[in-house]
Amino acid sequence: MDEPFGALDALTREQLQQELLALKQKLGKTIVFVTHDIFEALTLADRIAVMHDGALDQIGTPHEILRQPGTDFVRELFEKKTRQLALHEDGLP
Repeated sequence: MDEPFGALDALTREQLQQELLALKQKLGKTIVFVTHDIFEALTLADRIAVMHDGALDQIGTPHEILRQPGTDFVRELFEKKTRQLALHEDGLP
């Protein structure tokens, strides 16, 4: 699936993400899902593959990626998004 939710509004996107999770659990199938949305990857993935400059930087569970980034790129990518999330939760832009 190549960015299937990319052009959707936030509410529809979240509903479809939850439906996809339910289908994945019900069917027990592997789904390869491409996204540039880190939060979507963390929400949907059992395992994440991070690509950078045409190369595979790291594969791991969301927990492994967040706790033990394998490269500087992976660390910076996820740290930036984590900081953005924290700012929004604090009510800052």
